[in-house]
Amino acid sequence: MSTEFSGSSGRTLGLPPSVWLRVESALQSLFELGAYRPGNAAMSLGLDAVARRYAMSMLRGGLVLDVGCGDGFYAEQLERRGAEVVCLDPLERALRRSRTTHAVVAVAEHLPFRGGSFDYAVAMFSVRDFLDKARGLFEMRRVARKGVIIVDIFNPGDTLLRALFWAYVAAVAPLLGFLASGEARRWLLLRHTLTFMPTARLLERVGG
Repeated sequence: MSTEFSGSSGRTLGLPPSVWLRVESALQSLFELGAYRPGNAAMSLGLDAVARRYAMSMLRGGLVLDVGCGDGFYAEQLERRGAEVVCLDPLERALRRSRTTHAVVAVAEHLPFRGGSFDYAVAMFSVRDFLDKARGLFEMRRVARKGVIIVDIFNPGDTLLRALFWAYVAAVAPLLGFLASGEARRWLLLRHTLTFMPTARLLERVGG
């Protein structure tokens, strides 16, 4: 599989390395400031928690790989639901905050596991931060026996919805994130990550 793929605009849907490094640095800071969860909750109007709970309800125990788990907060919730969780993230300092049993520093594009090692692989609001979405998806499918569950924000296919979406992302969401967390500058990178996010239909075409 190609390590990059493009949408109708011809623009790559993997993050450019320079943007990826900035995003990872911003995420690390948000976790250290305790701003990540309150900011996300405000910007999504609480819908992020609803989506995560729905995704977790689909996992019937077993061995779960949480890709892009950050500080492991939601991996701990999965463990309380009876799953055994491997919490994986490239942010080593964020992972140190995790109280999950298994924590691995790695990236989605190069998962250090044999094929079929897990029952499920899950990525909750982390696919948009992948350096290479096609490769990351391929790797998640490779290691998961029963299924891959992705929760994220996709670009709308409809022109009007896309215009409203980008107005919200560019202006409203960063303001809400600032009001909830006291942090503004790092939330502006959300626009960069979503610029390279495909529509759900395109992700389905490459196997999502």
